[in-house]
Amino acid sequence: MKNTSFFKVICIGVLLILVSNCDDDDPCDVRHVVINGECVPDYVFPENKNLKSGDKFYHTKHGIIIFKDGDWYTNKGKLIPEMNTKKN
Repeated sequence: MKNTSFFKVICIGVLLILVSNCDDDDPCDVRHVVINGECVPDYVFPENKNLKSGDKFYHTKHGIIIFKDGDWYTNKGKLIPEMNTKKN
């Protein structure tokens, strides 16, 4: 009886650890580069429709790019004109 209770506690603990490590929004689950210990997903065209201001991506030409207030900027804050030409 005592061993069964201990086994149940261990199984529940392992299950909780596995569930807590599941994260659907983990940028390291997709193609990415690691910059300063941070996983930055690769930029893939066409644009993601669920972008939020502050989202970062790695672009092969521009390096780190940041989506901010509907526009794309370099990591140094410079507007990237060719990526912002399609405004609605």
